[in-house]
Amino acid sequence: MNMRKKVRKLLMEKDYIFTSGVANAMEAMILEKAGFDFIYVSGSGTSITQLGLVDVGLITETEMVNNARNIAKAVNIPVFADADNGYGNAINVIKTVEDFEAAGVAGIHIEDQESPKRCGHFAGKSIIPIEEAVGKIRAAVDAKRDKDFIIIARTDSVAAVGGGFAEAVRRGKAYARAGADVVFCEFSSPDIEEPRRFAEELHKEFPALPLFFNFSNNLKWYESPLTFDDIARLGYKIFIVSTGCIRVSKQAVTDYAVDLMNRKEQAVKDFQRTEKENLADFGGLEQIKALEQKYLPNEDVINKHKTVGI
Repeated sequence: MNMRKKVRKLLMEKDYIFTSGVANAMEAMILEKAGFDFIYVSGSGTSITQLGLVDVGLITETEMVNNARNIAKAVNIPVFADADNGYGNAINVIKTVEDFEAAGVAGIHIEDQESPKRCGHFAGKSIIPIEEAVGKIRAAVDAKRDKDFIIIARTDSVAAVGGGFAEAVRRGKAYARAGADVVFCEFSSPDIEEPRRFAEELHKEFPALPLFFNFSNNLKWYESPLTFDDIARLGYKIFIVSTGCIRVSKQAVTDYAVDLMNRKEQAVKDFQRTEKENLADFGGLEQIKALEQKYLPNEDVINKHKTVGI
């Protein structure tokens, strides 16, 4: 079963699926080993880790696609990727879909922000006209070569200039009518009311439409009593903690850097004693050795060749 069909099967069989955002292949491999059903490639995470820049529309389509391709090759579970606002107009969106699909991901989300876009929880966002946004979703749907490739239409209307909650509902319905497989709304606060009302309004017209939910670190969901089960009962099917792994990685490296600076070699020794898996083993050294034994001549042959060459 290909990864895109696998996602659709998961959405039929499970109440919801969830994961953390990742920025690189290693984080994705860790999530797979932990038992997650899918991977989410964070645009914000990719920007900060690859460029050292905050997510304000500075990362390019090529950089995002290349990162998503490496991640998709590293794991055997479906991968969703942040495709920002499609990197241009509807014509650009066609190329964006083609490139991400060729990279091996199971689906992407495209937002309705103007360029340059900003992280969904930053102030100062603006949205394009609904007619233009609908055209981009229609172009994305038509550009799919694999009918199971998933187009997630995201609206940032709730907190954007010229938007608001009612506009987000209007756009969510319009994107579903345009053929989006999943609809994603970025909310403005860690409160149940906006997600509840949004799901209620969309499911009046599209009762079976899967909804995407960002349990974002930026919105202080940790202060909310809401659980994933609570949100799923509203009708949301796909959950992400958008920058989860990136934040954890940043903190872990910060802690190690401070420890190494203060305690020098003792920090290295203490970590080596507690490391649960050797980095080379994690990266597949044994599998590489097996391939070397299968395909490469033994060392005696290589050494003899070198001697003759001398």
